[in-house]
Amino acid sequence: MSFLAVDTASATPVEGLLAAPDLVGEARSFADLREVLAALERSLEPDARAARALVARASAIVIGATPPAPIQGGLAPWQARKLRKHIDENLDGNLTTAALGDLVALSASYFGRAFKATFGETPHAYITRRRLELARDLMLATRDPLSQIAYQCGFADQSHLCRLFRRSAGVAPQAWRRANRLAA
Repeated sequence: MSFLAVDTASATPVEGLLAAPDLVGEARSFADLREVLAALERSLEPDARAARALVARASAIVIGATPPAPIQGGLAPWQARKLRKHIDENLDGNLTTAALGDLVALSASYFGRAFKATFGETPHAYITRRRLELARDLMLATRDPLSQIAYQCGFADQSHLCRLFRRSAGVAPQAWRRANRLAA
């Protein structure tokens, strides 16, 4: 048994399209969307090839199923995993672009471009962000002074940590620590 499909924007029947009663209305998940599109395909049987093409095109538009553009000049997945692990394990040390490039057998200049294409930020920005994340975790988990936390996270000194933390969080680390410790 079939019913006229309903245009959800105007709540009026769409002429010529048939759908099962449980499919009428707004799709709530990708599975629902697939069912709706399958019902649409069945209702357009007279010109099945054109109907399938239109359904495929609608699917791609609605669910964003267009294939992503390949990353040009990015790192291979194994390189990205290796770098992520190495950086996280050595945040307290000196992480240079040249050393990271050597780790994955790339020149420093090519490595910088490939890293940014893969991670969406420069190696320096990525390392700084990861150090700040570690500092936040340590500020909440320990009672260590900020100078010790700065050292554990690979910052030059406490003022270096404070300057970068204030720039990213908009508040001094000690004030952030107090506010978030009370909330926890």
